[in-house]
Amino acid sequence: MTEELHISSLLVRSNPEQMEAVLAEIKSMPRAEIPQTDPSGKIVVLFEADSDRAIGDALAKIQLLDGVASAALVFHQTCDAQELALQEGTPQ
Repeated sequence: MTEELHISSLLVRSNPEQMEAVLAEIKSMPRAEIPQTDPSGKIVVLFEADSDRAIGDALAKIQLLDGVASAALVFHQTCDAQELALQEGTPQ
């Protein structure tokens, strides 16, 4: 059985006054990265998971955070984890 890796990106819009708290909550989530933010409250989140359900759960959790106005999935891809590791030069 092949192991899947789900990669997604989310666009989060937060209240600028609560952005630091929102960033801290997102950073505490496993396998979440924040490559870019904007002082107006925009946050780009990259997220990796073992299933699409985990991505949906993370999105729902972010949408419910205090200070979040909106959170939307803008990209989702499913990869074979072993093939991806070989492409990156790291055999498993």
